[in-house]
Amino acid sequence: MDQTEQFMDVVEEISEDEETVRIYCEGFSGKQEYKKGKLNQKIRDLFESCNVNFLIGSGYCYERLRTLGDLESLIGANVVTNKDNQNSKNAIEALILYDFFRNSIYPHKDDIETNCSIESSNIFILKLAGLLSSRNDKNLLKRVNIFTTNYDMFFELSLERNKIYYNDGFSGRLVPEFSTQNYNKIVKQIVQNTERESQIPTVNIYKLHGSLTWSKESDQIVYRSNSVEILKSIEEDANVFTDVNFMYDKSLETNINDSIDSINLSRVEFSSELLELINKFTEGYQQLNIINPTKKKFEETLFSNVYYDLLRMYSNELEKNNSVLFVFGFSFKDEHIHSITKRALSNPSMMMYIFVFDAREVESFKDMFKEYYNVFYIYCENRNIDLNEFTSMMFGG
Repeated sequence: MDQTEQFMDVVEEISEDEETVRIYCEGFSGKQEYKKGKLNQKIRDLFESCNVNFLIGSGYCYERLRTLGDLESLIGANVVTNKDNQNSKNAIEALILYDFFRNSIYPHKDDIETNCSIESSNIFILKLAGLLSSRNDKNLLKRVNIFTTNYDMFFELSLERNKIYYNDGFSGRLVPEFSTQNYNKIVKQIVQNTERESQIPTVNIYKLHGSLTWSKESDQIVYRSNSVEILKSIEEDANVFTDVNFMYDKSLETNINDSIDSINLSRVEFSSELLELINKFTEGYQQLNIINPTKKKFEETLFSNVYYDLLRMYSNELEKNNSVLFVFGFSFKDEHIHSITKRALSNPSMMMYIFVFDAREVESFKDMFKEYYNVFYIYCENRNIDLNEFTSMMFGG
């Protein structure tokens, strides 16, 4: 009996007044209802028998940082609208990036300064590590992979707080350097007063789109310890957007679409002094070694190479026998990740579980993966799946 058949076998009918989690599987008997406890048990069984991977998007921390929204489409539309006006194109693109920075990156400054993650992340990581530590199969490493497109440090902060060993691709103490080769390491410890070795449970963190902790020196990525100072500097340079020509109020929940429309309709002519300040902001923003969610993802070959190296590792992990991928807060808008995931699903021993935030989004995900029988869509009928609910569905509690 394969894993998919085993999963379907644990379905049992429950009454309407119980809290339910619905599992969708294309090609099987359609909609099934699960007690949460049965789902918890199945996930524990998968941890005990599978190569476990997570794919996490911006929905993980949406309570603290705004999700990406329409950033890519806004930048693309600006390129078309201002194709004959380079100054306006550059100015509006800078404003779009700042709006993204202001809402999706800069609020994280306080978390980094205080070395505090959001509590829901702390709970998720603690329960994940607990399940990983209990893995008894000696043929499986006590290791789990988290692939994320997020730039923030919530995973690292939660792992540090809970004193859980993790690998973020860096090695070295004085000037830690990043290399994908570091992910191939495992760590063991000698049990005191014995010769017996035990493997330390490890969480691998793969930052597919870069990180606030990345800095470029020569042809190497090194660990950045001054993220807060960089964020403050960028925010200071962003004072340029208080200029009346931008029609953008930093103190309010400004609708970026309205600001862009106003600039284009008014045919604003930006002065040379203002353009210089815009360029200063752009140069400061580019100190963040992150891949912006745009069609033009790469400005430097180094990050292009790292990106594809990390995607190769993502592919390799999914192609291993008996791999499972849990997806949360991720929309699959990244065409490379989407393509690699679909290719990996041709592996009959792989399974993917997509935890859908809003039940209304299920059909969209089903359409993406309609030709695959080994994809399951999990959602709540009576609530959204936020990080707390995701943790409860995965690990109980």
